Amino acid sequence: MNKNNILIEIATFTPHSAIVASQGGADRVELCSGFSEGGLSPSAGSIRYVRSQLSIPVHVMIRPRVGDFVYNEVEKKIIIQDIEFCKQEGINGIVFGALAPSGNIDLPFTRAVVDAARPMSVTFHRAFDLCHDLHGALNDLMQCGVDRVLTSGGKPSAPQATGVITDLVKQAGENIIILPGGGLTPENIAGFVAQTGVSEVHFSAKKLIRGKAMENREVSLISEGQVDDYNWYECDPYQISRLKKQLVN
Repeated sequence: MNKNNILIEIATFTPHSAIVASQGGADRVELCSGFSEGGLSPSAGSIRYVRSQLSIPVHVMIRPRVGDFVYNEVEKKIIIQDIEFCKQEGINGIVFGALAPSGNIDLPFTRAVVDAARPMSVTFHRAFDLCHDLHGALNDLMQCGVDRVLTSGGKPSAPQATGVITDLVKQAGENIIILPGGGLTPENIAGFVAQTGVSEVHFSAKKLIRGKAMENREVSLISEGQVDDYNWYECDPYQISRLKKQLVN
């Protein structure tokens, strides 16, 4: 794959970040909420506003709660309703993942999601990396008609799984897109793309924002970590620029 043709998807966790990512040169944005929870469904207002402001494709995370990806019937109904809303708003694609208790793909529900989502594109997110057999799971997703799978190759970061991702790309052929994400940086992207042969990459391009509110550290409304009641992540367009530079040199 020619590095100049690599599609760059930016994961964004606020509407502002989605707009900044688009202005910074992203080819596509993934709109989520809940960075500290690993990505959750954004609000209806966020979806509608971002779609109205961006000319590039927008893919929306559909994940109704934190925790595992084994959904009950109520959660499945909500997922389908969220997908229908995205379709009505002219969203280009949805991002979701559903597993069976066995750790395999929830095949019946994945097929139902694909059917409900059309003509939108369907990405199966990193729930894929929790499957016991990645190659078998990829075959399942191809049979379900999923368009792409976001994966770090079953490792904490994609650069730790270059061999696995290379094999997944070969297995996928023209049937499904392997979208690597997790741990990709401007420093390692060129070598990673050259080795794996991927055609798209997923990048967070985030920077920590320190809020202006007067702090009261005696009370915390969310769990401890870099992201808290006073700090959060937004998109850093400089990182997108650095990434693109590495992919055209």
